[in-house]
Amino acid sequence: MGDDRWEGWLAALDHVLSPAGPWSVAYGENPERLQLALCELRHDPYAARTARSFTKSTLSGWGLAELLDDAELVIGELVINALRHGLSSRAAVFSGRPVKIILALTDQSLMCVVTDPSDECPTPRDPDFGSEGGRGLQVVAGISHRWGWAPLGAPGKAVWAGFALPDNHPRPARHLEICY
Repeated sequence: MGDDRWEGWLAALDHVLSPAGPWSVAYGENPERLQLALCELRHDPYAARTARSFTKSTLSGWGLAELLDDAELVIGELVINALRHGLSSRAAVFSGRPVKIILALTDQSLMCVVTDPSDECPTPRDPDFGSEGGRGLQVVAGISHRWGWAPLGAPGKAVWAGFALPDNHPRPARHLEICY
């Protein structure tokens, strides 16, 4: 997938994450090409497990069994990073903004997005050989076709990972699913 398509995804993501919500996006000539699933993680002591379960059920419903393991692992890593680093500042904790998961499917790609209230840039680390942590973004980069992050209009950021769909995957029908 070319850079222009990923930039298009990011532009669409700006609309999806806007206060007006995903229904404000102008879909152009083909309104059938986008499926969204959203999940908020508020005060969930099992947030990573909830995120993986949400991803598994959503992708299974979309018929994406071949991407399930990779997407589940990526979402787990992004959620752990959001909880560990995105909610670490006092301002982020008191903002009241939850960590959110957005799964977006088009006829060519799947984008996994995790938002958090921190403005801090996600930075891959070079952990020591014996370290138990610090490899999350390296895992995300190694598994997904492309990853990145974007600041949100309000305080916060969206960290995303994209996957190209297998050639044999059918086009999605438009659907919005919200999980609270």
